[in-house]
Amino acid sequence: MSTGLTGMTTYMDEFFAEERVFYDKTGSYLRLTADTVFDKNGEIGYVGDVKLKLRLPRTEEKLKLTFESDPEEQRDTLDRIQEDSPEQAARNRDYYGGIQTTLGDERKWRFNPSIGVKFDKPIDIFLRLRMDRNYKTGDWLFRPSQTFYTFKEKGFGSDTAFQLDYQLTDNVLFRSSSFIRYQDENDYFEPSQVFSLFHSLSSRRGVTYQLGVYGVSEPAWQATDYLAQLRYRQNIHSNYLYVELIPRAVYRRDNDFESEHSLTLRLEMVLEG
Repeated sequence: MSTGLTGMTTYMDEFFAEERVFYDKTGSYLRLTADTVFDKNGEIGYVGDVKLKLRLPRTEEKLKLTFESDPEEQRDTLDRIQEDSPEQAARNRDYYGGIQTTLGDERKWRFNPSIGVKFDKPIDIFLRLRMDRNYKTGDWLFRPSQTFYTFKEKGFGSDTAFQLDYQLTDNVLFRSSSFIRYQDENDYFEPSQVFSLFHSLSSRRGVTYQLGVYGVSEPAWQATDYLAQLRYRQNIHSNYLYVELIPRAVYRRDNDFESEHSLTLRLEMVLEG
């Protein structure tokens, strides 16, 4: 593991394949995720994700071809909770392709403008601009990011995120992740706050403990979901194949905040070039 707070943060993000890594990598990057979800009623659901970024030749490494199953940053893990059959999951998944470039660097401000299309009927064109940077403040690493995007059919959207990291020990990292989303089609805000502890058990094994609260601004600012989960992750082959076990408890306002338990088995492949 790299020494220092910045090195530890980078190590944890890369090992756990955090969403930010997809934007940080300057080369080609492929992440394939397949989740099998077992709920308390014994039912089984499935969901998968793909993120692909290919460096285009003869462009001085500035242009990337992207293909994603979700072009927006997810509200951490809550948006991933689905219990569809394989056929339903395949029908409900949307896919997006585009061209992205990178300007600046994280020591100041880094900009990732992109243009692409949503592969649907009809095809929807989108524009996106993501901005982020790192601030080192004493023993804290502050990482703000702002994403603006607009779709021809869906309209405008905005994701604002603030991340604070603090190194507790040589193997444990504390993280506070604040997030708020606005979309024209909903016309309200969706805030969330997640606290995480990343614990490196060895070079091939790690665990994350997470507590989160999620909400909306309509009809008034209110909490809609609470989340408690543990992610045990292990590298099972070479440096690209991982397996995760994720026991989770969700408390939803729509279900009178009664506990909903589930266990997710995740298989993930991460390739870089």
